[in-house]
Amino acid sequence: MHALTRLIAVAVFSGMPLASAAYPSKPVRMIIPFPPGGASDYVGRTVAHALSEMWGQNVVVDNRGGAGATIGTGLVAKSPADGYTLLMGVNAGVVIAPSVYPELHYDPRKDLLALASFALSPQLLVVTNGLAAKSVKELVALGKAKPGQLSFASSGNGALPHLAAAMFNMTAGINAVHVPYKGSGPALPDLIAGRTQYMIDIIVSALPLVQSGKLRMLAVTTAKRYPTLPEVPTVAESGLPGYEAAQWYGLFAPTGLPAPIARKIETDTEKLLDNKTLRAGLSQRGAEMMYGNSAQFTAVVKQDIAKWARVVKETGARAD
Repeated sequence: MHALTRLIAVAVFSGMPLASAAYPSKPVRMIIPFPPGGASDYVGRTVAHALSEMWGQNVVVDNRGGAGATIGTGLVAKSPADGYTLLMGVNAGVVIAPSVYPELHYDPRKDLLALASFALSPQLLVVTNGLAAKSVKELVALGKAKPGQLSFASSGNGALPHLAAAMFNMTAGINAVHVPYKGSGPALPDLIAGRTQYMIDIIVSALPLVQSGKLRMLAVTTAKRYPTLPEVPTVAESGLPGYEAAQWYGLFAPTGLPAPIARKIETDTEKLLDNKTLRAGLSQRGAEMMYGNSAQFTAVVKQDIAKWARVVKETGARAD
């Protein structure tokens, strides 16, 4: 029997969708909405390589950075829904952008299909060593005792670290001065020097400075204690219940992707959890593999869009 005929026969009698069985039959493009070289780029490239090995087809990385991850995210949102253009999505372009960019050219709620999440990365609440606060509760007490006198740094207006700190202040009832920088690089030296007092930043940038004694870490921003930092409390358990501002990573496709292909990508993403090399590589960059299926991930996206919209509205945060 001819190979194609056999495939059709198997599909018909087993109920297997042909679209899923044949996918991918050519290289897949994965859009990473950041320039090469950063933590998110590393995460995306590592996952792309793992999928290439699983699928026997090249998953080609295409970096489309800029405008708070909206350029690359929007590109995928407007691409053909055939499974050959995927997004390695993060909070910025999917759930934060709708609130901080008033003229966004795509609607993630309508234009993007959440296929699966695969990793989570905490941010760290860190303070300058000269600050008296040794815990979240002490920082909150200090902020309330000195309204408008403390300042917090961020890696840029409208980015996740900025909004995470804004939500921290809002939840704690702190009035502090925001000092935005063009990235973590210039922000952290000023925090070390005491020119600002506290900051929420990604683990890759902040943790080495904590480990070298240049900054003090008060908490992680995940809902539960982070596996690689089990001794560090969460912000939520430190007196601000319900607080969560972690960076997630997941795969998206344009809305309209055929259900069999969507299901294959979803289930194949779950299989990545068994890849020990991938797990170790992501962990080195501060991201722990944590799978969420399409329904779970869609619920997270919906919840986070509403959460950050509320923070932006109440704090007046805007993108650069």
